[in-house]
Amino acid sequence: MVNVMGIAGSPRRRGNSTGLLQAALGGARAAGARTELVYLNALSYRGCQGCPGCSPGPSCRVRDALTPVLAGLRLADVWLLASPIYFDGLSGQMKTFFDRCHHLTNASGKRAPQLSGPRAAGVIITYEDKSRPDYRRVADVLVGYLRWMGDFEPVEVITGDRLGPVGALADRPELLARAEAMGKGLVEALRRRGDSP
Repeated sequence: MVNVMGIAGSPRRRGNSTGLLQAALGGARAAGARTELVYLNALSYRGCQGCPGCSPGPSCRVRDALTPVLAGLRLADVWLLASPIYFDGLSGQMKTFFDRCHHLTNASGKRAPQLSGPRAAGVIITYEDKSRPDYRRVADVLVGYLRWMGDFEPVEVITGDRLGPVGALADRPELLARAEAMGKGLVEALRRRGDSP
């Protein structure tokens, strides 16, 4: 069974990035995967504390509500990350979460992937403005960091422009269909690698 974890970085449970994330998770379920959705805004957690040498063990040294989420990500075959763009960057919830993933790129102070086995990922970014290449680069930075953590391939990106107001996604069925196809496609691509059941 392929395990898929979705991380919602929006403070709005019915926000547009979360809606696309839910569509992607639906596509993954349609492909036979087991899915889990985490709303970061519902958790109380701290940012990276800059621990000397980071964590030499299998988990971040900081213990809080994010600890079981990070443990679940170690077991997930597919990661789906979704965030709106606020003030030209990720939401604070997603940025703080992603900073806490630093230990997955680090072995006693040296960059080394900590995740074993093949994985796939999807990154979903939404924003209110017209299409902006610099906002695509926000997603591309996350893609690069994922590949520092482990063997993430493929990694797909969806950016949704003109999605400011809550409910704007209802007028963009093509984006919802694309997100659903992404979730399904990532599960199928992982299976085609021959490494996942």
